[in-house]
Amino acid sequence: MRPGNISPQLARLDNTLPLYLISAGSQPVTRVDFIFSAGSWHQSKPLMASSTSAMLSEGTENLTGEEIARKADYYGAYINTSSDRDNAFVTIYSLSRYLDEVMPLAADIIKNPSFPERELETMLERRKQRFLIEKTRVSSLAREQFAASVFGKEHPYGRTLSPEDFDNVCPSGLAGFHRDHYRADNCKILVSGSYDQDKVLSTLDHLFGSGDWVSGGTPGTANQSENPHGLKKVLIYRDDAVQSALRIGRRMFPKNSIDYPGMMVVNSILGGHFGSRLMQNIREKRGYTYGIGSVLAGLKYDGFMAIVSEVGAEHREAAVTEIYRELEKLCNKPVSEKELDLTKRHMLGEILRSFDGPFAWLESIRNVAEAGMDHSFYDNLIDTVTEITPQQVHDLAKKYLMPAEMVEVVAGK
Repeated sequence: MRPGNISPQLARLDNTLPLYLISAGSQPVTRVDFIFSAGSWHQSKPLMASSTSAMLSEGTENLTGEEIARKADYYGAYINTSSDRDNAFVTIYSLSRYLDEVMPLAADIIKNPSFPERELETMLERRKQRFLIEKTRVSSLAREQFAASVFGKEHPYGRTLSPEDFDNVCPSGLAGFHRDHYRADNCKILVSGSYDQDKVLSTLDHLFGSGDWVSGGTPGTANQSENPHGLKKVLIYRDDAVQSALRIGRRMFPKNSIDYPGMMVVNSILGGHFGSRLMQNIREKRGYTYGIGSVLAGLKYDGFMAIVSEVGAEHREAAVTEIYRELEKLCNKPVSEKELDLTKRHMLGEILRSFDGPFAWLESIRNVAEAGMDHSFYDNLIDTVTEITPQQVHDLAKKYLMPAEMVEVVAGK
């Protein structure tokens, strides 16, 4: 079961910037994504990456934030900026016939942001208030402590924020981060939809392929630190909490690891879908929680696996006991052919759905492109899901899911 030819067409602009083209769909709408290696991994100070991304559309050397919004609305376009641990993104949705008018606006946002001080102060104050509210929630406390315990507080993936960090962000710092990371040699462009390919190539080459966009050199990256002596068990007391937030897991590997596709199968069996073992035991059989699941996060430079849930405070210890019991079962006994076959069918169906439509297709290609990989990841994943045996699942579980290796974080009463 395969989604057909999922390979995008690869082109390069005059400055060698890679361009992935997906021509599909019947509606005259185009999505364009810009990916920059400009996530929090690359920042030297807290909030540099996310603040730079958030401020791109708040004003440029040529337009105010209000003028940017008005122009986008006039053409019925939508422009979104975002960032995560590894990358920053600028995403544009536009009617295909207006791409020539919308893309210069995107180019101005990407290449010439002004980081106006008043707008920056307003944005930081809003984010600080949201941060303070989040700090009162047990789910946020558990998530933050889990990252710090798995990677270490000085690791780029484990660092935590403080309220003071919001007071130390300034326009000049964001301008420096932008100068170092939003550049042609640190960018990929993905285009998907129904559009005139020659026209799109010409427009993008004119706006982003010329020599006036800074190129050359290598953007700096954060220093990775190890955490061989991290805390294995952490209990964060919140006497006013009705629920206890649980995170149990461990450090794993980047998305390009040879074991990643196989561990996706193991994770699906454990807690990756509604019929998984954790859901069947802890939700359906015992009623300790409304929802529980496990996630395998393969990042660009590292990774982790985590079992995530919120349970009533009175069920905390019993739920933790059952989670470890499910881990032990996976490590001690191979799964049945029937259970593995059901998991395979579910996973192959999800892979097919991830390519259903031009924008979902782009999203799937982006998920691997942002990790420095290509579409062959999905061919390998499909082969692994199709061919993996109960013994191979068992071997991977014993290698990575032994209870003694787990980090356990509980926040609540």
